[in-house]
Amino acid sequence: MKGIFILMKIYHLVLAFVVLIISTVVIADIKTDSLMNVINEKESIDRKLRVAIDDGISNLLQIGENNQLIVSKEKAIDSFYASLYTNFGILSDKGKQAELSMYIPIIAVTEEDGYYIYYYQEYISQDGGSHISQRWSEKLPYYYEDEDFIYGFTLDENISLYDKNGVLGENGSVYKLNYKEVKNVFPTYFTARPSHFLLSEESFYLLRKGAIQECIESTMTYHTSLHNHIASQYGITYNFALPQMSEDIWMLYLDNLCMFVVFQGYPYGNEVGEVYNRIASAGAKISKDRTYYLEQVKWYLVYHKSTCPKLKENILLYDNKPYYSIKDCVAKGAYGCEICCPNEIHAPDYTVP
Repeated sequence: MKGIFILMKIYHLVLAFVVLIISTVVIADIKTDSLMNVINEKESIDRKLRVAIDDGISNLLQIGENNQLIVSKEKAIDSFYASLYTNFGILSDKGKQAELSMYIPIIAVTEEDGYYIYYYQEYISQDGGSHISQRWSEKLPYYYEDEDFIYGFTLDENISLYDKNGVLGENGSVYKLNYKEVKNVFPTYFTARPSHFLLSEESFYLLRKGAIQECIESTMTYHTSLHNHIASQYGITYNFALPQMSEDIWMLYLDNLCMFVVFQGYPYGNEVGEVYNRIASAGAKISKDRTYYLEQVKWYLVYHKSTCPKLKENILLYDNKPYYSIKDCVAKGAYGCEICCPNEIHAPDYTVP
C-alpha cells in the first residue's frame, strides 16, 4: 500500500512537471510569436517609409521654364505623402491620413544654398478660432560665424563672406566666390592667416559639412520639440524629440539635395507603449552637371547636360524625364550633344552634298 502511495505521489509530481514544462513552452511560443509580430510590423513600417521617401526625393527635381532643372519641394512632399498613404492603405481615408501625418512632426528638404523645414503651425484666424496647418519655413542658410565673418556655405565650393568688421573692405560687405579664390582675391588678410580653414581643402570640407549638419539638426530639433503642444491637442501624449542620427549617416547627405523625415511616436504591435521612432533620409545623389535630358532631333535622340544652353531654346524633349548617367542615355539610343558633351559620340551626318 505504501508503495502504491509513493508511486501515486511520483506520478502526480511527474504530471505537475509535464504541465509546468508545457505551460512554459506555450508561454515562450506566445512571447516569441508576439516578438516576431512586432519585428515584422516594424520592418513593414520601415519599408513603407523607405518607399515613400524614395518617391519623394525622386520628384524633388522638375523641369521648369525653358527646360531648366528646378527644385520643387512641393512636388517632393506631395509624392512622399501620396506614397505613404498608399503604402498604409489609407489613400481614400482623410481622417486616418490626418492621424498618421501627426506622427511626422517635420520634414527637411535641402537645396544648394539652404534648406526648408515643413512643420505644423498653430494660428488664430480672424474669427478668433485656433487652427493647425502644415507650412514651409523660409529658406534657411547654411552658415558658420567667427570673429571676422559670417560664412554662407553651399553644397559645393562656393561661399559668401559677410565682412562684419570691415577687415576686407567696408563693414557689412558681402563677397561671393569659390573658397579656393580667397587667397588670390584677398592676399593681405589670408597670407597673414596661413592656418585659416579656407586655405585647406580638408579643413574646408570638414568645417562646411559640420556647419551644414549643425544648422539642419538644430532647426529640426527646435521644430520637433514644438510639435508636442500641437500633438497633445490630438490626444497624442508621446514626447517628440529629434532621434539621433550618426555622423556617418549625416555625411552621406551633405553634398547633394536630400530629404529628412522624422516619423515618431507611431504606435504598433500589441504591447502598450511600443512606438515607432526613426529619422529617415534620402539623397538625390545627383547634381545638375550629372543630369541629362533627351532631345528628339529628326530620326535620332541627343542627350544634353541639364546645364546645356541648348535646353534654353525651344527644342523638343523626348520624354521630359531626367537621366542620371550617359549609359542610361545611350541605352535609349541617344547621341551626345556637340556643345555640352564634345568628347562623346555624336550623331552621324547623313546629309548628301
